[in-house]
Amino acid sequence: MTGAFLTILSTGADKMAHTDPHGWTLSLISVSVVFCALVILYGVYSLIGKINMKAEGRSGGETVESAGKAVPDSGKAEDDGAEKAAIALALHLYLSETVHDAEPGIVTIRRVRSAWNDNSLNFRKPLDR
Repeated sequence: MTGAFLTILSTGADKMAHTDPHGWTLSLISVSVVFCALVILYGVYSLIGKINMKAEGRSGGETVESAGKAVPDSGKAEDDGAEKAAIALALHLYLSETVHDAEPGIVTIRRVRSAWNDNSLNFRKPLDR
C-alpha cells in the first residue's frame, strides 16, 4: 500500500524515477521522437521539392543549368580571338603595378591610450608579488 500511495502523491520526476530508475524508457521515447521528426521533415521537404519541380515543368533528372538551355556540341568553337584577348587582359592586369599594392612586409602596432586599456581607470587592485 505504501508504494501505491507514494506513486499517487509524488511529482512527475519522482514518478519517473520510481517507475524507471535507469532511464531507459525516457531515453527510448526521446530518441524515437527525434527520429520520427526527422523522417517527417524529410518527407515534407521531398514533397515540396517534387511540387516545385512539377510547377517549373522539369523532370527529376535535369539540373538547373540544363533545364532551359540547349547544350552546344563539343566541336571546334569559333576562333574570333575574344578568349585570347580576355586572357591577355587578365595577365596584363595581374602583372601590372596598378592592381597590386607595394607592401613593406612590416606590421606596425601602435598603442593608443583609451578608457578601455588605461590602467589608472582599472578598479581592481594589482597583486603585489
